[in-house]
Amino acid sequence: MSLILIALGLPESSGMKQKEKKEAEIFGAFLKTRGLSVTRQRKFVLDQVYRDHAHFEADEVVDALKKRNERVSRATVYRTLAHLEQCNLIKKIDLGHGHSHYEHILGHEHHEHLYCEKCGKIIEFNDPILERQIEKSAKLNDFYMTSHAVQVFGVCKECRA
Repeated sequence: MSLILIALGLPESSGMKQKEKKEAEIFGAFLKTRGLSVTRQRKFVLDQVYRDHAHFEADEVVDALKKRNERVSRATVYRTLAHLEQCNLIKKIDLGHGHSHYEHILGHEHHEHLYCEKCGKIIEFNDPILERQIEKSAKLNDFYMTSHAVQVFGVCKECRA
């Protein structure tokens, strides 16, 4: 049973894990503190976002909702993704090709990205030495860092073969 939809008051539509209930509660509380309604369309977007745990694009959410015959406008999808980003449930990743990717971040360890310019594959990596160097550089420059993102562009092993 879809815990996101149940937590937000919609009937079952997909097999969600217990973890997503927390995201649904956070999102519902976020919307209410902003004086926004928890609409069916926002619920459908949230449910779609958490159906897959890979990186995704806004238009992929739009297309998936159309395939499910859910009537959600493109504008609503984009606004809902912005709200999800504001309440720190997802993070926008700009890979420099005119549109953004998103990923789930709540409960996920911080990581960086390798992006294949041929096939679009995104590889996540975590490097403690790199993390310490970034923190050291900020400190040396008397810079208060609130976040950072490292994105490396190139060609993956499969595309080079």
